[in-house]
Amino acid sequence: MSPRHTPVVMLHPMDPLKIQADTAAEPTVQVVERAAAWMAHLESDDADEKDHADFRRWCAEHPSHALAIQRMGGLSRRTEIERETLRLLFTRPSTRRCNGAVGLVLFALLMTGGGWFLRQLPAVQVRFADERAPIGEIRSVVLPDGSRMVLASNSAADIDMGSGRRNVRLLRGDLLADVAKGQATRFRVETADGVAEALGTSFTVRKDERATLVTVVSSQVRVCPNVDGNGLGCETLSPGERVRLADGIVTRLPAIVPADATAWVEGWLPANGKPLVEVLDELNRWRESPIRFDRAALRDLRVSGIFPLRDSDSVLANLVRAQPIIIDAANTRSPTISRKPK
Repeated sequence: MSPRHTPVVMLHPMDPLKIQADTAAEPTVQVVERAAAWMAHLESDDADEKDHADFRRWCAEHPSHALAIQRMGGLSRRTEIERETLRLLFTRPSTRRCNGAVGLVLFALLMTGGGWFLRQLPAVQVRFADERAPIGEIRSVVLPDGSRMVLASNSAADIDMGSGRRNVRLLRGDLLADVAKGQATRFRVETADGVAEALGTSFTVRKDERATLVTVVSSQVRVCPNVDGNGLGCETLSPGERVRLADGIVTRLPAIVPADATAWVEGWLPANGKPLVEVLDELNRWRESPIRFDRAALRDLRVSGIFPLRDSDSVLANLVRAQPIIIDAANTRSPTISRKPK
């Protein structure tokens, strides 16, 4: 086994990279997570010279990148347990034993104050969420106020109810809220991008890395971006209406059939002229190992039908018969889709 490359030397204040981190360029959550992933990879046996070169380029792209790495580097020099956390958290566990080790390390860190980077990582928040749905599964929860919350595959949420609060924070994935009526306090679903406040209703919320999507199934929902202000930029939505929240802006999207927004609760994906790449994206949300494909090569293909989300192999078999695509199943766990040669 080759000796490990370590990024600690590169992150020393006297490092020849001479990274000058601008303290005004505070790292975003996304930058922190990416920096942590870099640290984990560079601590592994898989990192090579090209990885180190790519890491240097990433550090130089923006001052916030260097600042995040420098902060993590300081932590790495002081304690081994933070470095082990990075390695375990950002490499896919191969066994249950390894997965349990992640939890133990994270718990120890949280109990001891754990470090700046740990408090910022969405992956840590998800691991300790109040409710989680594993990949490929759906979880339905009756909340203390009588409302029902349904989490889709690979989703996680925190619950804050009582003393005049009816709040759910969606950390990742998809959520359906069937809100109990007759309550004095409004029901709210929050994400890092904003908040959806029910006016006695049923609605869905999706949180991914870039934005939040809110769709109303029945009644009305008031949606506000996560910015300072007195309700400025908020929108009130009716059944079938959708918005995207990102960067402090609420953007209206084309309306859909309300029932389509909740089809995933029964394990189905309806598509009416939907881009093939979007269908593949949805299927990947329900798979342990992703379907690989070239977005540019498939971008003009559209599909229609109702597809079972938890049987993507059969979906792919049907798509091959209907679309000009081929499947390379050499890796049966993670097949590759490509365009048929003309």
